[in-house]
Amino acid sequence: MNRKGWTTVVAGGLVLVLLTWFAVARLIPGDAWPDELADKATLKIAAGSELDDVLCADGTSKADEASSTPVRCAPSDLVKQLEEETNVELKPEFIGTLEAADAIAGDSDRYDAAWFASDDYLRLALAAKGTDDLTTSKPIMRSPVALGVRHDVAAQLGWTEDTAVSWKEIADRAGDGELGFLMTSPASSNSGLSTLAGVATAFDDKPPLQSEDVGLVQDDVRQLFSGQLGRAASSGWLSDKFRENPTAYDAIFNYESELLALAKQVEDLDIVYPSDGTTEATYPLTLVDPGKQKAYETAVAWLRTADVQRDLSEKSQRRPGRSDVKPSKGVPDNDVKTLPLPDDLGTIDELIFTYFDEFAPKTRTTYLLDTSASMDDLKMNRLRRAFEGLVGDNTSISGQFKRFRKGERLTVYTYADEVALLGSVVVKDRSESDEALGALIDGVGDLSGDGGTAYYDAIDAAYADLLKAPEEGATRSIVLMTDGEQNGGQSYTQLKKKYEADYRALGVPLYVVLVGDAAASTDPSIEQLVGFAEETGGRDVVAKETDDLRKIFQEIRDYQ
Repeated sequence: MNRKGWTTVVAGGLVLVLLTWFAVARLIPGDAWPDELADKATLKIAAGSELDDVLCADGTSKADEASSTPVRCAPSDLVKQLEEETNVELKPEFIGTLEAADAIAGDSDRYDAAWFASDDYLRLALAAKGTDDLTTSKPIMRSPVALGVRHDVAAQLGWTEDTAVSWKEIADRAGDGELGFLMTSPASSNSGLSTLAGVATAFDDKPPLQSEDVGLVQDDVRQLFSGQLGRAASSGWLSDKFRENPTAYDAIFNYESELLALAKQVEDLDIVYPSDGTTEATYPLTLVDPGKQKAYETAVAWLRTADVQRDLSEKSQRRPGRSDVKPSKGVPDNDVKTLPLPDDLGTIDELIFTYFDEFAPKTRTTYLLDTSASMDDLKMNRLRRAFEGLVGDNTSISGQFKRFRKGERLTVYTYADEVALLGSVVVKDRSESDEALGALIDGVGDLSGDGGTAYYDAIDAAYADLLKAPEEGATRSIVLMTDGEQNGGQSYTQLKKKYEADYRALGVPLYVVLVGDAAASTDPSIEQLVGFAEETGGRDVVAKETDDLRKIFQEIRDYQ
């Protein structure tokens, strides 16, 4: 046979091999190339905010971050590519895991799928509500929870790259005052819940942790959290807090991916993986509506193809969900021992309640309530309802952990033309049966509106009170609610001068709740107030309707 003949045979054989390989490749589980749907399908997804890096065009998910309305965003290139190649459109709505469980239990048509760092709590919570329809779930990415430590602190503690650091070592250092750290709230963020469950499980002799074991590990877990210096509702916001003032903290618990991103912005950040194990986020895409099975399977198959897995790893700094795909450059590929989350909802709930009542730093919260003439009876009634939701009458999956906590000092001022102290109490074991707290809430319900709006006087009074009685070791915050613009009292310039001279060193954040007209106002005085809140380390939250006050007050609890 001549050369041309051999070339033809070889070429033909090669084509046959390639066709055979392609056909087989389509059948390989986890790498099956998805067929494009004949008709366009949409998946409405309840998503964790940390997934905005793969679901959203740069920065757009944060547009409504300070609003009580659900957060949406413009689609990322990856989402657009998914739609082009499969005919499946992803429409994410960013929402907390526990809030999503409430939403799905209350309205099964609201979402078609869920995409969070973990769906463990979501499954357990829905099962407890009798609506567990989450039958299908596939991991898309992986990221273990780890401890990011400033290099100078790690060196001082002897935590070099080759040193095995156990949970006990971390807890001992925190208990000795040598390690102060940030962590998200376990009532709203999976990284916070995973950290809490991880350390408790590590101290448990026979994991997974059970309800009866929580009391047995309390002392060790309490020692760790004696080093907690602050918390937030989301992993991204927590990283922002650390980045803005890294010298104020020694360390931060977060997902490995968040720590890798943070290390690019904060010099000399070491990542410590507890040697006795940690929890791992697997970012499963979870089906909620069985009627969307085909669209769901198509999207999952596309997301789990090797090329997309590599793209996801590069974009998000997470490890691929498939073990046969290597992480992108810069993403660790080391073996990390993983610990199981408790497999019982009662155990997790008890652990979260115990964290707030026994482990977390005691809180001191000062509320400044607008009682100017624009605060009519309807607004005052909604304000009372917002406080009642924090006393214990909210039994929803997400709301049950937002109540006032054992040992918390709660102080309420009112302000119009003048500032007045309504009352101050220290919350007892059960806030719903605390008579002193109940009397304070009744006092809020009896308020009526009259006069102008002098919120800078109120802020001054709150900071002056904290300066006079600092309560060492307590996590302190101020929450100001207003429905209008400043029209009386001292000026911003006067307050700013006092703040710089006397109050800045307190490190107490101010959270501003803008209600009704204030929420829609473009007046420079509102922008000035919001800017001041951000300068203190706080933020503004918008309640476009007075009905939103109850939810807003609960959301702020995640930062206190």
